[in-house]
Amino acid sequence: MQTSAKILAALAVLAVVASARVEAQTAPQATITTLADALKDSDAGVRRQAAWALGRIRSEQSIDALIAAMRDNDQQVRRQAFWALGQIRSGKAVDALTAALKDGNNEVRRSAAQALAQIYGNGGGFPNPNPNPNPNPNPNPRGRPF
Repeated sequence: MQTSAKILAALAVLAVVASARVEAQTAPQATITTLADALKDSDAGVRRQAAWALGRIRSEQSIDALIAAMRDNDQQVRRQAFWALGQIRSGKAVDALTAALKDGNNEVRRSAAQALAQIYGNGGGFPNPNPNPNPNPNPNPRGRPF
């Protein structure tokens, strides 16, 4: 496991990146690796903060570690991992998030749905399964029964 000092240093780098509004791809690889390793820390608070930081960085290099964190014992860590995956908005996470929609835990399903909505980028919903431009559900133009 990484030491607390290394994790704090990684979070400090993240703060600089976030405050400067620098693109995520410019985050140092060492920072991303340290934060991904922190997802395995014994302290749930450290794991939660690491997931948040990875979501802020939005690096696709952290997707596998975040997918693993979706199965964390701590519910808050899981929720943060789902949020982070939604922030990254990569198709690489779609299969794992879709599988989580079948989880027995209502909160897990809700978090997975929110992350998928972020990935699809439509403001909290999913792609319309019926993209018919006609808002009238009645196919009869006169509105009379058949």
